[in-house]
Amino acid sequence: MAAFEQWVDFLKMVGISTLYQLIGIFGVFFAAGLVLYFLARFTRNAFAKAGARQLDIFLTGWIGTPVHELGHAFFCLVFLHRIEAIRLFRPNSADGSLGYVHHSYSRSSYYQKIGNLFIGAGPIIFGAVVLYAIMYYLLPNQHIPMTIISSSNLQMSNILTLDDKWEAVYRSGYEMVQAVFTHENLAFLSFWIFLYVSLAVASHMELSPADIKGMWSGLLTLIVILLLVNFFTLLFGLDISKYVFMANRYTGMFFGLFVYAIVISAINFILSYVLLSFYTLLRYRRLFNPIF
Repeated sequence: MAAFEQWVDFLKMVGISTLYQLIGIFGVFFAAGLVLYFLARFTRNAFAKAGARQLDIFLTGWIGTPVHELGHAFFCLVFLHRIEAIRLFRPNSADGSLGYVHHSYSRSSYYQKIGNLFIGAGPIIFGAVVLYAIMYYLLPNQHIPMTIISSSNLQMSNILTLDDKWEAVYRSGYEMVQAVFTHENLAFLSFWIFLYVSLAVASHMELSPADIKGMWSGLLTLIVILLLVNFFTLLFGLDISKYVFMANRYTGMFFGLFVYAIVISAINFILSYVLLSFYTLLRYRRLFNPIF
């Protein structure tokens, strides 16, 4: 009986270690993708209910959609998926899609199965890289926001500790707004180009339901592999969690970029809703709900 309880405790430890590792590495991406999805959805609802969906596509879609689809395509190449068809920007009024990447892979390849996880998350990862690049090349005082992005306050050793990091996240977001929207920056044309392009990219970084659905097979494959690895390593007294969490030195910078993407997307939603509400109030004598 004691041996059985020891095995149950051991299996619990294997499961908990696997869960911590998955959340520690990928939790930031899922959380940011979900927040960006709702902000993008509310913004598009506002344009649609104001009868201005084509304006939304014209303002941000022609830049943000190609970046979104290139994120999918890039990881298709990394994980050896075959790209059957790709359209970086082709608005479809029937289903509301703006572009697509159709791909296929070998069901017998675990590497390609895991690739589905990264292909689905490609837009938010690739979008963050694009944000970093345009910030570096276009923002006049780029060293200040980049210092905030790489701040140690945003280096999470475990996403499960995020509950005591909200103050740091809020402060970083506030400092980011102050660093970007300075009087000095307003005088540079490159700043306005950066602001527009970053807004367009951030508005399309979200993980859509279709993206999340495509990620499940890759996530399940990765979970099985991690469970097996943790089972055998913990069986011999080795906890690999500390090595897995070493990747956070890289994901921490992504988290900082996600903070900026969320801030700029929130600003975009608020401004869009206010201006569109003013428009519908003047023209139709009514207001609309962008949430539902």
